[in-house]
This record gives sequence, structure tokens and C-alpha cells, in this order.
Amino acid sequence: MVVAKSFTFNNEQLNNFKFTTIVIDEFPKALRQTFKRMWDLKFGPGSIWDDSTGVRNLFLAKEGGKTKVPTNKSYEEWHCTALFQATIYAQSFAEPDKKGNLKTLGELYVKPRGFIRHGSFHASVLSPVGNKAETFALAIDQLRLLRNKISHLISSEIDKVTFDNYIKLARDAFKALGVATDRIDTVGKLTESHFPTAEVRKLKQKLMIERFVLFN
Repeated sequence: MVVAKSFTFNNEQLNNFKFTTIVIDEFPKALRQTFKRMWDLKFGPGSIWDDSTGVRNLFLAKEGGKTKVPTNKSYEEWHCTALFQATIYAQSFAEPDKKGNLKTLGELYVKPRGFIRHGSFHASVLSPVGNKAETFALAIDQLRLLRNKISHLISSEIDKVTFDNYIKLARDAFKALGVATDRIDTVGKLTESHFPTAEVRKLKQKLMIERFVLFN
């Protein structure tokens, strides 16, 4: 039996690998589940999201025929950036503001909270008035802010306090969206043995792709 060689790294580097894994592997799944739920609630049962060419073209039409979301591909292939565009920045889920003008969820519920300093996050993702759309918008934006962290990390290490905070923020956002947090918990408990050389190499390749998508 051949045992895969592993890198030797410290706890802070392990925290980085675990957080990156959660963002790259689990965030898109949560966002797809949320997008489908939002779509089905608004347009079902007549046009439930079945990922067919027809329903993807319908989404494109509701976006005015132009979107940064690759509607020519299955939503299983949509990356985080596309899924943010398909939810909080989408015309499909726009709602009227106080003047009756249609605004995206981002414009209605995220933008009014003001500029969030680089490295900071929403203090809470729960709507103070119990508005589900606002909660969804804030939770999705929280995931966007967390995703941006791995794309801007200068160091390959994350200290325990910071890591624990990232995990809490991710879990809170998942819960607000009605998404199970078991995978976050599982990845959060992984040890060095779960990241052999080959897995670390794959993770770094995925991270390079994620950064390319973000900055292009």
C-alpha cells in the first residue's frame, strides 16, 4: 500500500486549507440551493427551476436579455461570482422600494448599510424586522465577503481566533439561508492527514481559478 506524501504544516496553515475548502467546495452548493429556493418561491409552481435550457433562458429574459451569469451552462457550473449575480444582483428578484422603483436585493438591503471596510463583515445577517428577503440578501452578501477573504489573503496562515470567527460567520449565514451546516462542521474538524500533497495541490489550483474569476 502506497501512502500519499503530505506536506508538513502548522495549525495556522491547516486553518487556511480548511477555510479555503469550505469556501470553494461548500459555498457554491449553498448558493445554488438558495438560488433554486428563491426562484421556486417566486416563479413556481409554473416555472420551477429544473436547470433546463428553457428555464435558464427564462432567467436570461427576466434579466433583460443580458447578464454576467453563464445561462448557457448548467447552474451546477456557476461559480460563486455568478451565483451572487444570480441572487442579490439579479433583476429577477428585484422588489419595489418606497417609491415603487424596482431594486435588486443588494440595492434594497445591502447597499443601505453602507460601505463595509475591507476585512469586515455584517454584524448580523438577520433582518431586524423579520424580512426574509433582507435576511437572504445579508446572508448571501456575508458569504460574498467571506469568499473575498480567500481571494485577498496575503498570508497562507489563519490564526485560531480568526478561523473560528470565519466558521461562525459561515455557519450563521448558512442557517439564515436554511442550508445545513454539517459540511462546515466536518471540514472544520479535518486534520493534517486529510491534506496530502495531491489534495493541497488541487486546492491551490482551485484557489487560482477562484481568484481569476473574481478579478476578471
